[in-house]
This record gives sequence, structure tokens and C-alpha cells, in this order.
Amino acid sequence: MSGDRRPSAAVYYLAPDHPAPSWGVGLLYHHVRLLRQGGFDAAILHHRFPFRIGWLDVEVPVRHLDAPGFAPRQGDVLVVPEVLAREAAERPLPCRRIVFVQGVFLILGPFAEAVDYPALGYEGAIAILPHGQAVVERHFGLRPALVPPFVAPYFFARPEELDGERRRRVLLVPKAGYRAAGLPDYDIVRKLVARKCRPAAAPEGPGWELLELEGLGHRDVASAMRSAAFLVNVHSHEGFNTTVPEAMASGCVALCYEAVGGRDFLVDRGNAFVFPNHDVYPLLDTLFDLMDRPDARRGELARIRSQAFATAGRFREEATAAALTGFFRALLE
Repeated sequence: MSGDRRPSAAVYYLAPDHPAPSWGVGLLYHHVRLLRQGGFDAAILHHRFPFRIGWLDVEVPVRHLDAPGFAPRQGDVLVVPEVLAREAAERPLPCRRIVFVQGVFLILGPFAEAVDYPALGYEGAIAILPHGQAVVERHFGLRPALVPPFVAPYFFARPEELDGERRRRVLLVPKAGYRAAGLPDYDIVRKLVARKCRPAAAPEGPGWELLELEGLGHRDVASAMRSAAFLVNVHSHEGFNTTVPEAMASGCVALCYEAVGGRDFLVDRGNAFVFPNHDVYPLLDTLFDLMDRPDARRGELARIRSQAFATAGRFREEATAAALTGFFRALLE
């Protein structure tokens, strides 16, 4: 496709009507933004008018399945998150279908039995990390294109932030889905870290504080990360576990589980403190030692921040845009 030609087909990214902050949903919006910047006719597709997410500062066209004027053409492309793959396959839309896999742990959730994506009408797939690419190819019938995720640019610390003193603050990452599933990890961490923190005016010296990253805008989260010492993320089923690379970019040292996709970018005591899934008490032991002896471990923490920042640099918007537009140019040419 030459640089002055726009593809005639439209690309629609189907998104859940989910108002809570989620970078998985945010990435759908950003894909649309990047495609439009690359000359494609792209839009978000929500279910019910007039829904759109309000926590992310991204301006893209939003269409709605229930809107009377929505009428996709036969050559248009519908990009479907893996969690909506069954629903989209059952809708009588004339579009070509691409499945977008961010979390392999969730693929079979909507289905009563194992499925192959081609049998559902999907002609192609996108995965965000190599482990997902391998899983989809081996078990679900398609070889996905690899389109890496990215960390929003406002998370990347300035040199003086990366190398300077950090606020004695521990950030925690809640997620309603884990609580609803009955997993106790977050509750354990929150209660024990809250007890560990003491008032800043305590006679034994400057205290630590706890901040739960809940109800904040994305830029507010970035601001908190660029000044805090540590982030604790005990999500165990994530593909990218986004707040971990966001913390890496911010100079905030992460303590986290290996989750599902961590193998693709985490190095224990290299760029983060990484623990087996649900190994919550050793994680807390490490965190409390870091809180008790920050000066003694200053060199170790500086090294981890530097390596973490380099890891986050692998997830820049430019790489996402190049892979994404390359995939759709090949698909629509």
C-alpha cells in the first residue's frame, strides 16, 4: 500500500462495555489510534450506545452495535478480544474476523469445550507476547502475528527521577476479578503492609505509607509510580501484568508473581523481585526487608531500577505501531 492511499476496508475493534480502568481495554483504543495515524479507517466498537471508557485520554471514533446506522461491509475487519470470541462468532456480521489474544488463560472461558479459531470463522490472530503466540498456534489453530504491547510514554521516568531519592511509599494493585474469584493474596498483602507502615511522625524515624492504586486516572497512576519506592502486584493469571512494566518504566521497583506471561520479560532480582504464583509470604518477607534496610540495599535497588528501565524500553509505542500497521497492510492489500 503506497503512503498516500487509504485502505478501503474499515477496521473495527470490538471492546467490552467495561468502565473500570484496564490496560487491556485501553490497548484496544490505542490500536485504533495507531491505525488511524497510519492511514487506516479504524474505530472502536462497543455494544450499547453511548458507552465509551472515560478514564483514558484517547480520542478515537466509537461505534455501537445497537446503533441503527451501524452497517459493516463484507470486506471490513472485526478485531475481537479473546474474551469475546464466542459472542462475536455468533453475531451475523459480514466482517472478516481477527482474534486479539492478550491473555491465554482466558481463551476457553466462554466455551464449553476446546475450539479452533478457524472453525469459528477467524482467519487470523494477533498476540501481544511470544508465549501467547506459541499457545494459540499449538492449541487453537492459528499462527498469530506478534504485535507487542507498549507502556504509555508518560510512565517513563526522567533521569533525575530514576536516580533520585524515592518516596517511602508502597503501591498496591487491586483487581476486582481476583477478589471475586476468592483469591486471598491481595487481602493478605494489604493487611500486613498496612500494619507495617507507621505514621511519618513516629519516634523511630520516617515512616512508610501505603497507597492502593484504585479509582485513579492513568496519568495519576504514572505520577504515583514515578515517585514511589515499591510496587506490589499479586496478579497471577496475567499475560502482560501491565502495572509491572509501567513500574519498571517509572523507576518504581516491582515485587510480583511470575503470572503467565512473565517469562517473556521478567528476570528475578534482575529487573524485579519475582516470585512463584501465590507465594505471598516470601514476597512480603522480601518487601519488609527492603523497607527495613533501604540504605543497605541502595546499590542493589539502583541496579534493578536501571535494568527494569531498559526492559520497559522494549515496550515503546513505535514498535507496536510498526508491527500493527504491517499486519493490517498485509491483510488488506
